Amino acid sequence: MLISNLELLNYRNYTKLNVIFTSGLNVIVGDNGTGKTNVVEAIHLFAFAKSFRTNETKALIKHETPKAIVSATVHTPSRTDISIELNPRSKKVLVNGKTLSKISQLSRYVRTTTFEPEDVLFFDASPAKRRRFIDSNLSSQDEIYLATLVRYEKLLKERNALLKDDDNDEALDLIDKPFIETAAILVEKRLKFVRELNKYVNEVLLKLSDEAFNVKLVYECSFGSAANIEKSGLRLLKENRARERVLESTSFGPHRDDLLAKINGHGVKEHASQGQKRLIMIALALAPYFLEKDLHKKPIIILDDVLSELDAYHQERLIELLLTCNQAFITATSYENHAHAIYEVTPARELRRIT
Repeated sequence: MLISNLELLNYRNYTKLNVIFTSGLNVIVGDNGTGKTNVVEAIHLFAFAKSFRTNETKALIKHETPKAIVSATVHTPSRTDISIELNPRSKKVLVNGKTLSKISQLSRYVRTTTFEPEDVLFFDASPAKRRRFIDSNLSSQDEIYLATLVRYEKLLKERNALLKDDDNDEALDLIDKPFIETAAILVEKRLKFVRELNKYVNEVLLKLSDEAFNVKLVYECSFGSAANIEKSGLRLLKENRARERVLESTSFGPHRDDLLAKINGHGVKEHASQGQKRLIMIALALAPYFLEKDLHKKPIIILDDVLSELDAYHQERLIELLLTCNQAFITATSYENHAHAIYEVTPARELRRIT
């Protein structure tokens, strides 16, 4: 999977941009504020029609213009032309000239895995950020997971609405069974994904550093035990119904779960240094690429400003690894290492290939 042609029209600070990328490692250099991140953000957009920086579509549209259009040619290996029209209140996706009925179907054509500077705080942030990481990765590779997640979120919304009414035990009894069934499917798939991540995160860390890392990711299930959720989950919901009525929200389920991490037996949040956290998060961003065995389904790697806080040794180790990947993008203010192509953002908001 790789992206070749990229066209931007009134996207962020670009009035118009047309660039051809190559396979392998693509590096985008330029001063801070010139729009490097905007380019890789646009690439990420083709996976979910969402930015990794904001939920506000309006922020993606150039000031005083009615809409933005991002277009690309993707190879999987067959060629697919994708265009996304962004309006302040709507999005329209065209695949080979035909409107895509569901934006979620974009993952059939494009997958990305992304690191941004704020990810160093991944294990210090709220559990919602870590759940989004799991959900976005699983949704892009497993359509059953995505469909189940959509159904679960609908059931959760309905259940929370019922909890605000004191006289509806029968309705809650009816919704609890499908709620628990969908929850069990999500937890099972999440657990499998985390088990696979554990293997590949540590393999990537070995390639990035000679330091003796021993990282273990732990899925924390709000039901207490992930075993036999369909039975124990129903019991927990019934036992805690009075409490949940007071809270007017559901206390158990995948929407309350978390992803924890330990380094050498100790919590990453409390015991890892900033440098260790950065390397762990880079490894976590790269792991889905190595986890995918189908060459044509491997995600496009996007690493925004990944080099600035790494010393020369770790920069070199990371670059060596990225040079072996199908397609990767990194942004930097300067770059003096190997790459398959280096592009520079000019003052005129053009992306000029310099090597």
